[in-house]
Amino acid sequence: MPTASNVRAERFWPAVPELVWDSIREEFTLPTAADLEAHFQALGEPEAMRRAVRVFIGEGTFCPGFQLNDGLFREPVLDLFQHAMALKVPHNVFAAWMVSPLPGGAVSQHRPVDQLSNLSLLQDALSAFVDRYQPVENRR
Repeated sequence: MPTASNVRAERFWPAVPELVWDSIREEFTLPTAADLEAHFQALGEPEAMRRAVRVFIGEGTFCPGFQLNDGLFREPVLDLFQHAMALKVPHNVFAAWMVSPLPGGAVSQHRPVDQLSNLSLLQDALSAFVDRYQPVENRR
């Protein structure tokens, strides 16, 4: 639950800087949604795309490569994404959160994408992120 000391007054989530997309593209790839859909069609799993993390950059729709391992979805990423959707975190904000260092504690300086074996910690960290940064009009 937000407290007076951490409630922010923004009306909207902040835009994700282009630098974040460049970083994801360089480290993990950032294929178009159409390319990823064709990939799963070729695997005979067209329904897989329903669960994909999508981001919206300019006029395009892309799928961060951090959700894939050897061409298949990484379940912990998809589970976190579902948690983010329940918390009303926009797709782009979720993707940026995944590659940003977690604040404080034993996991400080580790990114969610690097901590996927500890899903409960990441779900708690995502909830804390939302409590701190969610725009006032979207508060749960």
